[in-house]
Amino acid sequence: MKAYIFPGQGSQFPGMAKDLYEQFDLARSIVDEADSILGFSLAKVMFEGTDGELKQTRVTQPAIFLHSVLVAKLGKDFNPGMVAGHSLGEFSALVAAGGLAWQDGLQLVYKRALAMQKACEIQPSTMAAVLGLPDSTIEEICAAYGSSVVAANYNCPGQVVISGSVEGIEAVGIQLKEAGAKRVLPLPVGGAFHSPFMEPARIELAAAIEATAIANPVCPIFQNVNAQSSQDSGQIKANLIAQLTGAVRWTQSIEAMVSGGASEFIECGPGKVLQGLVRKIHAEAVVSSMELADL
Repeated sequence: MKAYIFPGQGSQFPGMAKDLYEQFDLARSIVDEADSILGFSLAKVMFEGTDGELKQTRVTQPAIFLHSVLVAKLGKDFNPGMVAGHSLGEFSALVAAGGLAWQDGLQLVYKRALAMQKACEIQPSTMAAVLGLPDSTIEEICAAYGSSVVAANYNCPGQVVISGSVEGIEAVGIQLKEAGAKRVLPLPVGGAFHSPFMEPARIELAAAIEATAIANPVCPIFQNVNAQSSQDSGQIKANLIAQLTGAVRWTQSIEAMVSGGASEFIECGPGKVLQGLVRKIHAEAVVSSMELADL
C-alpha cells in the first residue's frame, strides 16, 4: 500500500515550485488563484525570495502547503492508500485525501501562521533538538518543569525536539547533556511550537477550523496528536485544533502506518526531510519523492 507523506516547516527553498509553475497550466492556475486569495504575491517570494524571506512564518507555511498540494494534484495516478503530514503538512495531506478544498486549506494555513506568530510575540519561547536519548528520558526530565518545557516533535528514534520557555530550554538542555544526550541544538525559530505556549493560536484557529467545511477523506489520515488514523471529519477537525499545542508524534505515526499496511512511503512537496526520518524509523521502508518525471 502506498502512503503519501507531506512535509512541514523547514523544507522550503528559494525557487520552490517555479518549475511546476512554468511547465503545467494547472499549477499556474492554482498559484495565481492562491495569490488572489492571500492578497499578496506568494509566488514572487517562492520563486525569487531569499532564504530569509522564505523563513518568515507567514510565508513559509502557505508556501510549503501550496508546493505540496501542487505535487499531489499533478501526480500521475495519485491514489493514496493512506496519508500523513508533519505539522502543517497535515493540512496538505487532508487536501490530497479529498477532505479539504485547497482554497480553504490555504486560508487555514495562512491564519495558522499568523496566529502562531502572534503567540510567539506574547511570550519569549524557543525550541531545541535533542539527539541520542530515549524518549522516556527526555519526557522525565521535561516533566520536572511542568508545562514550561515539553517534548514537541518525536521525529525519529534518537531525535526529539523540545519546546518551551527560553530559560526552561536552557536549563533542561544542561540536564539532558548530563543524562547522555549526544547534542542539544537550539533551533532558529521564533517560538515554542506544539506546546502550551501556542494556546492563544489554538483558540484563534479553532474558530476558523470549526467554520470550515471538512469532509471525510477518501483514505485514512494519520494525525500528529495521537498517531492514529481517521476518516471522520469531526475527529479530524478536533485533532487539527489540538495539534497546535500537542506534540507531533511522527515516529509513532509512521510505525502505525507500517502496521496498517504501508509498504511504500512517497514524500509530496519540497525537500526530502521526511524520507530520511522514515528510514530511521523503519529501516526496511521503501521511500521516494514525487519528481517531475512522475507528474
